[in-house]
Formats: sequence, C-alpha cells, structure tokens
Amino acid sequence: MTPQRALDWSVDAAAIDRARILRGWTRRDLAREAHVDEGTLCDLFVGRRRPTFGTLRAICRSLDLLLEHVIASKASATKRDKRVTVRLK
Repeated sequence: MTPQRALDWSVDAAAIDRARILRGWTRRDLAREAHVDEGTLCDLFVGRRRPTFGTLRAICRSLDLLLEHVIASKASATKRDKRVTVRLK
C-alpha cells in the first residue's frame, strides 16, 4: 500500500471575485446562490482559511466556473513560477 500524501493546494480567490463581479453580484448574493455562509466567503477572500472542496464546488457551480480554474497545487504553481522566471531573463 502506498502512503497517502496530503495535497498542498491553494484557491485563486481573485478569479472567484472577478466572476462574481462580472455577474453583478455582491458577496452576499454569491453566498445565497452557493448556499454558503457569508463568513466562510469572507474567510476565503481575506485568505484566513481555505474552503472545503464541497464549499468550493458550490461556489464554482453558482458562478459557472470549473474547479480547475480556481484551484492550483502549490507544487505546480512553483514550477510555473520557475518557468516564467527563466523566460524573463
């Protein structure tokens, strides 16, 4: 049996906020549409804590976003940043 490793991932809260603004919704509207507590959304947007996958899925569904557009593994983000650094030199 292979040992399980915890996934290290982050949420692009700015992408969620942009989609919300494009719909003309307030954060309260998003909370209502996604059936998520406003405090949970606040925590997401200020970076206080990461939402569960279920919460994030509900937010994405309400905004017609794909999960893969708002989730990034920190390992892939680091690799991507290194590629960009190489291109800029």
